[in-house]
Amino acid sequence: MKWVIVGSGGFIAPRHFKAISEIGDEVILTCDIDETKQADFRNYEVMMQSEKWKEVGGVAICAPNNWHYQMCEAMKDKIVICEKPLTLSSKELPEKAFSVLQLRYHPEVIRLKKELKGKHKVKLVVKVKRDQSYWESWKGYEKLSGGILFNLGIHYYDLLIYLFGDDYKICKHSQSDNKAKGRIKFENADVNYYLEIMSDTNGQDRYLEIDGEKISLSKQDNLSFLNLHQYVYEDVIRGKGIKPEEAVKSIRLVEKLK
Repeated sequence: MKWVIVGSGGFIAPRHFKAISEIGDEVILTCDIDETKQADFRNYEVMMQSEKWKEVGGVAICAPNNWHYQMCEAMKDKIVICEKPLTLSSKELPEKAFSVLQLRYHPEVIRLKKELKGKHKVKLVVKVKRDQSYWESWKGYEKLSGGILFNLGIHYYDLLIYLFGDDYKICKHSQSDNKAKGRIKFENADVNYYLEIMSDTNGQDRYLEIDGEKISLSKQDNLSFLNLHQYVYEDVIRGKGIKPEEAVKSIRLVEKLK
């Protein structure tokens, strides 16, 4: 299949280039609003009018979060794989698109999904480094990114729903620009969570602690280093993938927290 990557000059785009190559497909078009990135097009609507667009079978959307919904809708005649969050509002849910929530493909998560039984005490800790360029980019503006809950937390709220179900009660929550903490009680899990965006790598970690057992998800400052995107693509090519009706569950949870 031939693909286009929108937001081809951004941080996460190389993972999509690599995944598309690994599954034996090809990127034939790129689009990025930043002219220094030297993409084929700067405007995705203009790109869609090009002759080469007719050859495209799949689209990878790596654009700022506030563009996700309208891009997914505009390109829904193709296979669309969209970075998280699929949308910033559950009221604007794309009709057809697959969400990149790659923690579901993490080996430890796959193991836990099979093994977890009964009720559990859970702690979720996510502490990652972001430098000043993060805050100066679109990710630092809540209107564009959705803030810490959407830009960082969505992976982990999706993970909790995936492991413990969509029946929950929010017991407490507080947040600032770079921190969020609280407690959510699921049917079979009492979860305390802590998210933090730090200015250095001291104490950086991502882990679940279930009934006293610490399960590391990554010590890197970005999940992309785990190379889980390939599994996302393989799942979509098999006709599976995380569809809007599944991705929206964590979006609704974030909306309740906000």
